Amino acid sequence: MVQPSATIDTTPPLLLEVRTAIRCYLVPRSHVDYLVKRGAEPLPERDERGRPLVAHELGALLDPSDLGLPPRHHALMVTLRRRTVVLRVARIETLTAPGPLQPLGPFITPHLARPWLLGAVVVADMPILVLDLRRIAADVALGVV
Repeated sequence: MVQPSATIDTTPPLLLEVRTAIRCYLVPRSHVDYLVKRGAEPLPERDERGRPLVAHELGALLDPSDLGLPPRHHALMVTLRRRTVVLRVARIETLTAPGPLQPLGPFITPHLARPWLLGAVVVADMPILVLDLRRIAADVALGVV
C-alpha cells in the first residue's frame, strides 16, 4: 500500500528518464505500473492487494559501484503475479520526445551479464541505455540477483 504522503504520477509518457546515483537510463513507461515520488519515509511491506513488496536499488543491480549519493526517494513499481517489485532510484523524469530505439546488435548482446537491455536511444547526442524493467523485476522477485 502506498503511503498517503506519496504522490503517484499516472501520466503516460513514452519513456522515463531514470537517474541512479551516478548513471542515467531510460525505461519504457509501459513497464512501470506505478511511479512513486516520496519523501524519506520507508516503503510499506505489502501493496494494496496484500502482495509482498520486494525492494532493491536499481543502480546497484546494474553497476555495483552505483551506490553513492543522492538518496533514493523515488521508486518504480512493477506488479508481478505474486509480488510487487520496487526499484528505488534517485530521480524520475519524463522524456517526451525521445529518438528512435536502436537495438544493441548481435555483437554486444551475447556479452551482457544479464539480458536487461532493450537497446539505446540518442538524447542530446549521447546514447542512453533503455532497460527492460519487467525482466529486471522478474529476476529480482525470483531472487536471481
